[in-house]
Amino acid sequence: MTRHKRVPSLAGSGDAGVGRPPAAPLPPGQRLRPWLLGGACALVVARPLFPSESAILRGDGLPVVMLWIALAVFWLLGAIGHREFRLRLGWVDGAVLVAVGLHTVSGVWAAAHASPRPALNALWEWIGLALSFLLVRQLVLGKREARAVVAVMAGLAVALAVYGLYQYFYDLPATRARYERDPEGMLAEAGLDYARGSRERELFENRLRSVEPLATFALTNSLAGLLAPWLIVVLGIAVAGTRRPGEANRPDDLRPGEIEPGSRGLSRTRLWLGVLGAAGTIGMCLVLTKSRTAYLATIAGVVLLGALWRVRARISGKLLGAAAAAVALLVALAIAAGGLDVQVLSEAGKSLGYRVQYWESSLGMIADHPWTGCGPGNFREAYPAYKLPTASEEIADPHNFLLEIWSTAGTPAMVAFVGVIAGFFVSAIRGRGRQTERSDALPGPAGAADDRAGDRPWFVLGGGAAGFLLGILIGLSSEAVVGPFLLILGLPAGAGTVALLWGWVHQGELPAALPAVAVVVVLVNLSAAGALVFPGVSGTLWLLMALGLNAAGTAAVVTFSRAKLMGLLVLVFGLGVACYNTAYSPVVRSRAAMGLAQEQPRRAEQWLLQAAKADPWAAEPWNRLASAAFSRWAVDGETAAFGQFERCVERACTLAPNSSPGWRMRGDCYFAAYQKMGRSQDLKEALKAYQRVVRLYPNDAEHQAVLALAMKAAGDGQGLREHGDRALWLDEITPHADRKLDRKLRDELRNSLQRNRSGQN
Repeated sequence: MTRHKRVPSLAGSGDAGVGRPPAAPLPPGQRLRPWLLGGACALVVARPLFPSESAILRGDGLPVVMLWIALAVFWLLGAIGHREFRLRLGWVDGAVLVAVGLHTVSGVWAAAHASPRPALNALWEWIGLALSFLLVRQLVLGKREARAVVAVMAGLAVALAVYGLYQYFYDLPATRARYERDPEGMLAEAGLDYARGSRERELFENRLRSVEPLATFALTNSLAGLLAPWLIVVLGIAVAGTRRPGEANRPDDLRPGEIEPGSRGLSRTRLWLGVLGAAGTIGMCLVLTKSRTAYLATIAGVVLLGALWRVRARISGKLLGAAAAAVALLVALAIAAGGLDVQVLSEAGKSLGYRVQYWESSLGMIADHPWTGCGPGNFREAYPAYKLPTASEEIADPHNFLLEIWSTAGTPAMVAFVGVIAGFFVSAIRGRGRQTERSDALPGPAGAADDRAGDRPWFVLGGGAAGFLLGILIGLSSEAVVGPFLLILGLPAGAGTVALLWGWVHQGELPAALPAVAVVVVLVNLSAAGALVFPGVSGTLWLLMALGLNAAGTAAVVTFSRAKLMGLLVLVFGLGVACYNTAYSPVVRSRAAMGLAQEQPRRAEQWLLQAAKADPWAAEPWNRLASAAFSRWAVDGETAAFGQFERCVERACTLAPNSSPGWRMRGDCYFAAYQKMGRSQDLKEALKAYQRVVRLYPNDAEHQAVLALAMKAAGDGQGLREHGDRALWLDEITPHADRKLDRKLRDELRNSLQRNRSGQN
């Protein structure tokens, strides 16, 4: 492997300029590259178009991961015909490989010692994100291609914002009205069996009453996390996307003095229409999300834009005044529409307090697992053991990107990821200082110096259109199917945005500092909201870093021999085989079988057995089988049914050893069996399960209460007093109504404690 200095002007244009020699025939690998670039753009666009919050539990993002691996395989196959294989590869790219490698090691550990299915899903999601970063680094050669990717992503943000506005003003109010008319029918249609007064139904109704737009996300903060950085990019195009006054607007592929035949120059009016339309639409939806963290991140981005380009005399006082007026107008419209109120500010302190609780608990988890973390995908199950007594909810992530990777993958992975971020900003700053000395072409690998047709923005546009349809198709198998109005309203709005920015794509600028500012916005938002494990949000981070590094052009070009290229191909192909066998195929087949179990209740157990067989790392089919077998025993009293329950629940707890809900279900079933049959063995099993639940979730009042009553049944007065008093104390100090004991359970516990202390049975 040989390292070379970066070669200037390694990509040109397919349109011959005046005095330019005709382009030489392209080698097969270079003819394939634009198509692969279109495929990469399609995958980048597709991922935010279906919910990413369930990617770890359900594996919804695995089809995209498989497609990234397939794209990498085709890319390497296309390079086999070259004598040498050249890559953009700097120390930031190396840090990415180290961070993802350490994350993978932690994932393998978690698959063996914690819950394997979420660990494997998270492991492959990170590998998919790393491949997206590395492939964008290699496939985006021309500056027009880079700007085309930015324009397409801006169009995607506009499409999602338009869909979010449709939800806010029409869809969500109509859904709430329908639920008020027929709550039971709507729950049954959604396949939800929530009893009146249950905690699950209360949470569902609280989400239903929420007015914030979601677009294609499950959480409004996730939508805001995607909109904020692209809003800043759009604003950055306005203040730094055209050449300085006095400079001629000309395509990047033309040398000084050359004129593009038929060129009309960059239309600033058209550019400003695109910028104002996109910024207004994205900004309006962002304001309606009420995401305080996204607000703060956006403000930070605006301040950085002003600081970076004020020195270049790009921002005049009139422009700043217009921007302030636009912000005031958006806020006024949001207030008028009822989407912004005083609670956004008044509740900020409470929201921050919750996050401080999350962070304190996460630090406790890190202290106990400093090297491997609790395991990728396993934070949700590990967190209750560290949850504070007054904390509100069981969270799926720490709401801070550094604490997330630290608590799930360990200290080494966190340090490597910090190295990635630091290296990116150092490279962006170094590259920004040298941009005026460089050619308008980006350095590229694998014989790109001969690729005079290398700058192909139209392939990016085609890939973006294909990705929009691909994302909707993949989303059909997710829990939240996207409605047709994303296509009807969102797609035309996004396409219009790209059309208005197309002149900028051909004749504008993308300074290296602009993606860097947007990365700051993403990281500020991820410091208190969202998660790296949500690919629909974090995919923007990896894309912006790849584009920023390419624009900075600070990485060297590394050459591989054909033998090493073959080794790399075997490695990536092996990743594809491993992903298919450990994640994609098991999850898809298991989900299909569980769906049939829900559709065909009479054959539910048969389908659930097939689901468990299809995915040997998933606990959910076994939990459902255990519940079904116990229900059958409770009705018919069949000994065989109870034996099946015991086998299934044991398997479920083995596959999810830290799942307090799984152990609680096990304890409840055994305790119900004891109450029905009076067998001491059932009571012993119930006590073991309840004790495990309390170890996994010590600060839950209900868990402590049911263990106390089980202790009473076993004649353990000391255990009754210890856990009963703990339950009542937790019930008293929690400020959250949904965390308090049910009145009937509280009264039973108090009466039992009173009789115990008075010496009665």
